[in-house]
Amino acid sequence: MDLQKLFTDAIRQHAQGNFAEAKKKYLKVLEELPENVSVLGNLGIVCRDLKQLDEAYAYCNKAITHAPQDPDQHINLGAICEAMADLGKAKRCYEGALKILPTHPKALNNLGKLYHLQGNPAEALVYLKKALQVEPSYPMALNNIGVILSEKGEVRSAVSYLEKSYSMDPYNHETLYNLAGLYNCLGEPVEAQKMLESLLEFDPDHASAQHMLAAVSGKTTDTAPSAYIEETFDRYANRFDIHLQESLGYDTPSTLAAMLAELEPARRFQICLDLGCGTGLSGDAFKDCTESLIGVDLSSQMLGKAEEKGIYTQLHCQEIYDFLRSNKDEYDLFLAADVFIYLGRLDVFFREITNCMKKDAMIACSIERHDGIEDFVLRSSGRYAHKPAYLEDMAKKWGFSILRHKDHGIRKENDEWIQGDLYILRKSS
Repeated sequence: MDLQKLFTDAIRQHAQGNFAEAKKKYLKVLEELPENVSVLGNLGIVCRDLKQLDEAYAYCNKAITHAPQDPDQHINLGAICEAMADLGKAKRCYEGALKILPTHPKALNNLGKLYHLQGNPAEALVYLKKALQVEPSYPMALNNIGVILSEKGEVRSAVSYLEKSYSMDPYNHETLYNLAGLYNCLGEPVEAQKMLESLLEFDPDHASAQHMLAAVSGKTTDTAPSAYIEETFDRYANRFDIHLQESLGYDTPSTLAAMLAELEPARRFQICLDLGCGTGLSGDAFKDCTESLIGVDLSSQMLGKAEEKGIYTQLHCQEIYDFLRSNKDEYDLFLAADVFIYLGRLDVFFREITNCMKKDAMIACSIERHDGIEDFVLRSSGRYAHKPAYLEDMAKKWGFSILRHKDHGIRKENDEWIQGDLYILRKSS
């Protein structure tokens, strides 16, 4: 067996996104070289890519025990901790690598990316630019700077960084996805489509790319995939509240709470289910009228922020329908602010909640408004917009009365309001 050839082939498969095949080849090499640090480290990273995080941590930790002064192994372990949402430990790993080699470009890049995830873009740029000083054509540093610039609204500059990153590493899934997003923001759907199609050639099961390809191609699917929602909001968690409220003018939860208070000024709900609770903006708006607040969301990063608010009795990291189907409790208030924009078809939603609601239970919910003939459409933003009549018909079909309806600007996009509708519904007796 030519171990070097096998290892090289594993690396190639890994780079092209064939993670399962790469892992098989790494494991064959490891059978012959059980303490090889490079093999252990690469196995850890490919297991991370396969979402096998406990196994990934074990391989990377073992690599460090064999080579404690190898900065690459500390970086690998940091990447695993980052995937496990342990950003504090990830930061210590990257800092440990820089103590060993202060000019290590990957450690500088990863630490910069981590600061960005923690909501500190200024400090992130310091480290990312240091990485480029060491290695001017480092693809991931270019990618990460592009992402930060795009979030600051410097889209043209962001594109230049990402295009350079793409030219250096045309197989990188993250860069392809990010560049597609920027082309989409610039109103260049054909270019966005090309990037997404390239990504799907390398990784046909990339759920986020599948969803956004449908969005930029004008196709409407029934619902957004869970992986897309999780990935989107894990990235967004640390800047979500400030960006949504201060930059986009988002006040849907507080407006819904005021609408409910007008109807039921003295009512205190026993148990409220906040679906897609995110960082807890809805929970915060409704906490004073509920005895117990239960939050459900797919993003562990968003739930971490919600937990910090200290307003929830329970938090569950789970897909909404999976939670409702496995749930044994009954609720008298359901919150669904900015939830339908990721669900699309709504009959499943109403069917599932009717199985776990108390008599006279209420729903506070919102939609982005669609004025066409279709019941709902998938917009290029990746969000669904619904025809108000469709939501109203669904509610009535499943036995809900419409107590309040309000036209409302949902959020700003390119300095213009996205029009929407807010509803308070009650289950008919």
